[in-house]
Amino acid sequence: MTLFPGAKQVFLTAFAGTLLTVLAFSYLRYLENQTVNEALQSEAFNIQREIRQNLTSHLFATELLAREWEQSTESIDQRWQYDAELITLYYQSVQGMVWLSPDLTIQRFYPAVRQPQLLGTRFSDSELIPTLTESAGNRHAMVGDAGNLGRLSSDIIMFARLQRAGEAGFLGLIISLQDLLNNVIRSNIAEGFQLAISHRQQTLYQFAGDISLKPEWQIERNLQLLGNSWQLQLWLTPAKLRQLQGGIALAILIAGLLITAMLTFVIYILAQSRFKAQQLADANIELYSEIDERERIEKQMAYLAEHDSLTNLINRNALMRLLAEHLRDTDKTANTAVLFIDLDRFKEVNDALGHTVGDELLRRVARRISKLAPDNSRLARSGGDEFLLAIFQPEERQKVLQVSQQLLAALDSHFFVDDYELFISASIGIAFANDADFNPEYLIRNADTALYQAKDNGRNTFHLYDKAVHRDLAQKLELVKQLRYAVENEALQVYYQPKVDLLSYRIVGLEALVRWVQEDGTVVGPDQFIPIAEDTGLIIPLSEFVLKEACKQLHSWHKMGFDELTMAINISGKQLHLPDLVDDIMETVNNAQVPADHIELELTEQVFIENIQSHTNFMHAIREHGISLAIDDFGVGYSSLSYLKNFPVTSLKIDRSFVKDLPENDDDAVIVQTIINLAKNLNIQLVAEGIETSQQVDFLMNRDCGIGQGFLFSKPVPAAEFTQLLENYHGLIPVQIAQ
Repeated sequence: MTLFPGAKQVFLTAFAGTLLTVLAFSYLRYLENQTVNEALQSEAFNIQREIRQNLTSHLFATELLAREWEQSTESIDQRWQYDAELITLYYQSVQGMVWLSPDLTIQRFYPAVRQPQLLGTRFSDSELIPTLTESAGNRHAMVGDAGNLGRLSSDIIMFARLQRAGEAGFLGLIISLQDLLNNVIRSNIAEGFQLAISHRQQTLYQFAGDISLKPEWQIERNLQLLGNSWQLQLWLTPAKLRQLQGGIALAILIAGLLITAMLTFVIYILAQSRFKAQQLADANIELYSEIDERERIEKQMAYLAEHDSLTNLINRNALMRLLAEHLRDTDKTANTAVLFIDLDRFKEVNDALGHTVGDELLRRVARRISKLAPDNSRLARSGGDEFLLAIFQPEERQKVLQVSQQLLAALDSHFFVDDYELFISASIGIAFANDADFNPEYLIRNADTALYQAKDNGRNTFHLYDKAVHRDLAQKLELVKQLRYAVENEALQVYYQPKVDLLSYRIVGLEALVRWVQEDGTVVGPDQFIPIAEDTGLIIPLSEFVLKEACKQLHSWHKMGFDELTMAINISGKQLHLPDLVDDIMETVNNAQVPADHIELELTEQVFIENIQSHTNFMHAIREHGISLAIDDFGVGYSSLSYLKNFPVTSLKIDRSFVKDLPENDDDAVIVQTIINLAKNLNIQLVAEGIETSQQVDFLMNRDCGIGQGFLFSKPVPAAEFTQLLENYHGLIPVQIAQ
């Protein structure tokens, strides 16, 4: 093959320059690595020395205390508490002190309150027992595992034998190896070094945030003390490695390569300048380069269209395509499953530590899931903190459930990102192909539905898709849509139930209750649509509608001459978070031209239990305007006398659950009597709910509860029927109804 003129000079220049550069770089890098190894050796020696000195000081303390006791004229009982407190105060890693009889029975233990059940038992679970039994002439301390005396498996104990007339035995100091190592390491380790200490292949202590350099740079040292051996492993952080290596070798490498490239390029240009034809070749090279770049960009775009740029996993669209191809053969793919994996509490990581840490956490989650994914599966990132794992043709459905259990356990373990140790968990929704009519879109949708059910069940769990759940969810969504339409078009109705003076049967007030009667006459119970309204936020416009209608209707009844009637209106806890709620309520009341002292707002006990400052401000502000406050369904929640003291409550409503079995149920009778006594002592008005019999009326009247409401008097009725009741009986409940 004919080369261009000057090719030999070009190649020789490039080869010689590159060789010299690589040799210089290798030599300088060798010197830098020597510096790094010397720093590691020096740091390992220092740490090894500090640990040995610290352990030795504990040994000396054990022996010294034992010798002092042998020579002391005081009994062990006299010195026990004082010496135990002194030794645990001075040596922070000493967790306790123990006295064993010669037969290794635990006779004293400090602190006594920690493990009182050990007294009278025998020291066990330690390889130290034979040493203690055979230590008749041994005057030195003996070290071993703490056995049943330790709180952790890594705890150790140091024993010294005492030969004293009448009081022979073993004095032991229980030492938390974790605390001892933590104090020594954190006080003495230099910045940029990381270590781990293990015993018998089990890690006892680790001071590390990044183990990426451990396989390449770690050095190992043995820590020997009285027959016990621990292994010390020491390595560097990437930042410390860069600091120790410096940048000279890399700079020489880059500079040498640049100079070589420049010289080679100059010689090449000089050689090529001799040939005019090469000008055309240069133009062709540029054209070919542009074509290559365009092809590269097109391939990259095609790749990104089906891949996630953060994790390099395929995306939802690519997984849909793979599922569509796979599910064509419906006879063999019935058990094909999709796991919809959503990370719990991931938003907290992003908010607290930033998106850089969050993105790295997602990469590590993706790698951990990939390691556990079966061979016949494909992992995709759906977006955010959501992943999709498609398992193609598993042997049986139980295999899919086992994989889900393994994923939950793996993701519930810690992740190390930078210097952070992070804990998250996951919720998993599972759906099978035959439950989705072998449609990829339906299959992923069903898995998503099961995921939300898993989150409702408490998170960190998995849930299998059930058609009944999907049907209930669809019905709920339809009900939400209809409720939203009813609220926006004020298609709901306000019913009214009277509050009656039990002595005179006179209607003294009424409660406004919302009712939903659909166009086809179907009545949707409040227990069905009120929770939905609370969840969707529709409770706010719904409550505003009830307040407006109730105030207008009360004004109408006042004009008819029933000007003593009061109106009770329920307020949702969600409304209390509105900044202008007091002003909005007073504007509605004033526009309706009703006296504020004829309006009563009913709040549930939960509002008082939360005890949020905004709630407190609202209650005092509304009372300053003359509006009354009542606690609805009193006694069924976590009733607390403190909020009766701290909040301006004017009325209590005894819940119907305590009234319905009166007067036969003795427990309910005692509870109702207690509530009545409480209200009387605090000068708070009482209203009994759910009255249905005259016997209940007699019981309540005999105990000074004067106001009630319930089906005995009237069910909640529309405004027109309530007006007719007022006009026909002049504000009294007819006797035949009352009886």
